[in-house]
Amino acid sequence: MNLVQIRFGNTLSGQIYQARQAQREFQKRLSAQPCDVQIETRAKKPDADLKLPYWPNMMRASLLNLILFIAVALLYPEYHPTVHMTKSAFKAITVDIPETSQQKRPPPPPRPQVPLAVEGDEVPEDVTIESTELDLDKIFIPNLASTTGTDLDEPLDYMEIDYKPHPSRIVTPEYPAEARKKRIEGKVTVKVLVDKVGNVEDVQFIHGPEMFRKAALDAAWQFRFRPGKHQGERRKVWMIMPIEFSLD
Repeated sequence: MNLVQIRFGNTLSGQIYQARQAQREFQKRLSAQPCDVQIETRAKKPDADLKLPYWPNMMRASLLNLILFIAVALLYPEYHPTVHMTKSAFKAITVDIPETSQQKRPPPPPRPQVPLAVEGDEVPEDVTIESTELDLDKIFIPNLASTTGTDLDEPLDYMEIDYKPHPSRIVTPEYPAEARKKRIEGKVTVKVLVDKVGNVEDVQFIHGPEMFRKAALDAAWQFRFRPGKHQGERRKVWMIMPIEFSLD
């Protein structure tokens, strides 16, 4: 046995054998000389075991969360937002605009031509004019009524007339969509020819924003006036009319 113990002393089997020998020696000594040391096995305490109350605590916590959720749902019902509708700042105005046609102005009369000096025979400085007798009864006097009629058709300026035409109907122009979208305002000045009845015979654009030009001319064609008078006779009159475009 000593040979085997020496030969296998450093192996695993030898170490196990030595441990068993030491345990046997300890048991022999313990039985030969008893002492007050007692070896007891440790047992689990049920009061300190954390696994036992886990599921009951989990059930209590879940039940408490469910009660809180139901209470919040009852105290705070579903929220419905209130939407306030505001009235639009713009009012749509529908205006029936009748079809209009622009009348062409008659061509102006030809300007009088000034006779030019032409080279020719010289006029003698001393000219003797024989005495003549005039017979006033034989002199032809043309009828001036026809000439005065043509003069009454010539339009006058509103600064030259005695009784200026007064507007009896002013049509609100249609606001251009592009100017309304960009919130652009402006003022247009037009020149209106009022005939002897009070209707508009011609309209001319003087100045103003170009985007309001067409709307101003269309509205001016629909104006109506009380005819103007000069020296007791109705006359055609040129009137200056401002047309404003405002979003207010």
